[in-house]
Amino acid sequence: MRVLARSADEADSLRTKTAAAEPHVGSLGDPNAIANAADGVDILFHCAAENSRTVPQRALSWINVAGTENVLNAARAASVRRLVHVSCADVTLINRDRMNWKETRQLEELALDAVCRTKQLAEEVALAGGGGALEVVALRPAWVWGPGDRHTLPVLCREAARGRVALCGSGENLVPTTYIENLVDALLLAATVPDISGCAFHVVDGDTLDAREFLGQLCAALGLPAPARNLYALAYLGAWFRELTRLPGLCRADVARRGRSSLFDVVAATRELGYTPKITVEEGMRAVAEWATGVGGPTAIAAMQRTPSSPTEVEQWIQIADAASKVAVSSRPGASAKSS
Repeated sequence: MRVLARSADEADSLRTKTAAAEPHVGSLGDPNAIANAADGVDILFHCAAENSRTVPQRALSWINVAGTENVLNAARAASVRRLVHVSCADVTLINRDRMNWKETRQLEELALDAVCRTKQLAEEVALAGGGGALEVVALRPAWVWGPGDRHTLPVLCREAARGRVALCGSGENLVPTTYIENLVDALLLAATVPDISGCAFHVVDGDTLDAREFLGQLCAALGLPAPARNLYALAYLGAWFRELTRLPGLCRADVARRGRSSLFDVVAATRELGYTPKITVEEGMRAVAEWATGVGGPTAIAAMQRTPSSPTEVEQWIQIADAASKVAVSSRPGASAKSS
């Protein structure tokens, strides 16, 4: 199993976790590194993206959109048969409820923020890039959760350390979720089921709870106090102000995800992928509680939060991508190298 790791430390960590991993150090900004890692691979899973709202939009565009283009080009260069692109349900996140939402439904407005919009563009790039020998399938998981998560769970623990986790409303709204093992099952199906190239599929848990139930159970599993109700409008206004002033805390997307009702149509995933969630929310909560106790509780989990890509790191990727494109141009028939 080939894995593209961001750094030598990440590669060493992967080798420690599983002997089956064969890490290759590289980044989404380096198409040559991706192609080298994909050489001889039949199925490529593109799971890498930047989800931090603190990262500038230019960097998000390079990582999420240009990075997906690099993965597509590398997949073609390495003669990969199928690319499974991990998108997200947030590609349609807006400040309104999304009920019985199908994958084919088009937004009549912009997605809520730069992360959502660049994820949306990345999915469009991925699906449009299929054809010929390369098949492309996209999955749209909802709120991904489970043991070992370095995004949502540390955020909840840090939020609770400042007071209580906010429901961003009454908590009576529906919150679709995707337990990590259910997502892995969907990934394996997306890699093997025939005649689904060019399609996107919602992937959610079998149980859709309201926000009070889901966040309440998740907080209990993490050893946190029960979440607090508040007014959605005030929570959204506060998030908007924090974004404008670049203050830490919940952003508008966080508030909408917690406080707006969503219900995603999974007929396509059930019928065409054969997807059926195997792990219930109750079973997942027990696994999270056991993991949380084992790693040392909320304080230890809060310290696990993934570090966002830095501006310096992104600029390095841009330089690598520019250099790679110049090499590609100079190697075309009829191109001549210029001396400096």
